[in-house]
Amino acid sequence: MSDYPLSFTTSQNPKSDQIWLRISAFLSLRSQGTQRTYAGVICEWCDFLGAPAGSREAALLMLKASDLDALRYRKWLEGRPGQRPRITVSDEKSSSQLPVKGLKNSKKLDGLQFTLSNSTIAKKIAILRRIYRMLIGAGIGLKQNPFDSDKVPAPSRKSGQKRPTEMVPYQLVMKIVKTPDNSTPKGIRDRALLAVLFGGGLRRSEAVALRIADVKRSQKGTLYLRLRATKGKRDADQALPSWVEPFIISLLEQRRKEQASSGDYLFISYRGFAARGATRYPLSESGVYKLFKKYCAVAGAGKFLTPHSARATAITRLLENGIPHREVQEFSRHASVQMVEVYDKRRLSVDENPARELDYS
Repeated sequence: MSDYPLSFTTSQNPKSDQIWLRISAFLSLRSQGTQRTYAGVICEWCDFLGAPAGSREAALLMLKASDLDALRYRKWLEGRPGQRPRITVSDEKSSSQLPVKGLKNSKKLDGLQFTLSNSTIAKKIAILRRIYRMLIGAGIGLKQNPFDSDKVPAPSRKSGQKRPTEMVPYQLVMKIVKTPDNSTPKGIRDRALLAVLFGGGLRRSEAVALRIADVKRSQKGTLYLRLRATKGKRDADQALPSWVEPFIISLLEQRRKEQASSGDYLFISYRGFAARGATRYPLSESGVYKLFKKYCAVAGAGKFLTPHSARATAITRLLENGIPHREVQEFSRHASVQMVEVYDKRRLSVDENPARELDYS
């Protein structure tokens, strides 16, 4: 049951069969990543209710679930183990007790517990609320949504963050990009990858999906990337700054030496001695994550940066340069200007806070 598609056992109860058929049909229209996430939450919810997902018993329990069950589930989530917070206490013994005992002594999740973050809990509740909303609309007997926001409010996603995205200091961006050894195929690939992450604000999924033919040039000479089936469920053309071009050109020359075709992946994985053996397989998203953190550490940028830091840094830089939010939205490919404003709030740092001008002398 942990893998999508959800399997289920047919029974004499048409309502229970309808639930799993509807859920399977609903998930089939989503991306693979969304399918895995939703299926995992559904399985967890059914296990919490007392039966394995896909079974007749689980379907009946889902039909009977009330807002009180949903509230118990939220409380249960608040005690589940989660990511290790970046801030740790000096007493290792006391910090190791935080997942359970520490929660009893804390009235709220402030990002210092070893439990699930508020944003993770909010995401799980939102997923189940949406699933129940779909089932209610399907007319299979459900009349109330146990995860209705008025009855089971989700915790604030912006509260108690354990690992908020950190910006890359602007003066270190080019140092990070030039850290890989450009005398090796892997180093040439890594330089180009870092350049498009910082220069194009690409998501990891967008970068690893690029094909050689997706590198294009406009009639006016602008180098750009064709992004296919992005997170926003649309294709997009992402322009690149001029400083990125040499890194991309070097990579294309390397791919031609490897006799790659236009439809082959742009960023491939390397194997063998000194990682010089080219494969036909794309670099994985986890591979992007690991190499980004590695080069940031080597460049002295810190150990808490992630590939999303490059995207956030690019967006923030544009905002600081006075580019209108609407134009930055085109660059970031966000669904709304409000999403861009999240990065704008980061731009208003403590260095610009009016408290610096407060004087009682």
